[in-house]
Amino acid sequence: MKRVMVATIFGLVVGGICATAAFSSNILPFTLGNVAWVLFNRAVMGFAIGASGLRLPWAWNGVLVGLVVGSVFSASLYRELGPSVLPLVNAAMNGVFGLLIAFLTERVLHWPAAAPASPIHPAATV
Repeated sequence: MKRVMVATIFGLVVGGICATAAFSSNILPFTLGNVAWVLFNRAVMGFAIGASGLRLPWAWNGVLVGLVVGSVFSASLYRELGPSVLPLVNAAMNGVFGLLIAFLTERVLHWPAAAPASPIHPAATV
């Protein structure tokens, strides 16, 4: 449970970095809704990375979960802005932010993923 909390907090930190970059470069207008949406998206990304039980190395887990969870944010940008380069750049950055969250959680603070549950023995299904 501590791993999930740590990854979620790192998601909020990464969300703050993402929001600061987006607002300071005028990519997104600074509104309470936009701030909340960016922070919420990155917090959910951190939560999903922390709770992930995928049997992947930490880096691939972070990138994959970042891309999947962040696709909601990229899709909302596409819906708002239409076909432009920003949703595509955001989609790629989701993987980078997922990698960053996984790195901070697993390599910096040493909170590795819990061992996945062992598979059911075939004899138990008979």
